[in-house]
Amino acid sequence: MSSLKGVPIIVFALVVGALASNSFNIIRDCKQYNGAIDYNGPVSYFPTSNLQHVRRTDRSKVFKFAVLGPMDGHLRFGRSQFPYDSNVIEIVLGGWRNSKSAGRRQYRTAGNRATNNVLVEVQTPNLLSPFHPLMFVLEVFNEGRVEVRIDGQPQPFLSFQDSSRIPANYMAFNRWERELIYFYDCPF
Repeated sequence: MSSLKGVPIIVFALVVGALASNSFNIIRDCKQYNGAIDYNGPVSYFPTSNLQHVRRTDRSKVFKFAVLGPMDGHLRFGRSQFPYDSNVIEIVLGGWRNSKSAGRRQYRTAGNRATNNVLVEVQTPNLLSPFHPLMFVLEVFNEGRVEVRIDGQPQPFLSFQDSSRIPANYMAFNRWERELIYFYDCPF
């Protein structure tokens, strides 16, 4: 009977540990980007070739990143570091007051005027949160397909075909109206 005295303590410790899990653990070992500028500001693109945690397959590149904020996360990727007078792909997460997400091709002139061509738009109510980061997986296929899923979920919630097959050689983050923090180059 004396060997059972420690069992309730162990069970209690396991239950408390499970209830006290920290939602910020998912961003451990990610890089932090909290300098996201306004949507129409001059965005700084960084080379994805310098990232340590990119999965490469024969068919695609896979990136893992998180967003912390109330709404309107924007990720752009393209061929060059200064993609003016050319197309990029823009992923909108929790846009339209955190009700929808979208994939679109964006053309930005040297004068910083943007034209968006919507490739897909889906309902994603309350996707983002200002209280805990949400981890995403972005897969960019060589043949032009782009998929975004919530980490741990097998099916993408956002999937579209980019006929221009814009590669994810350079990437940038920006925001619409609210402050956001991005976590990128996250380990798999």
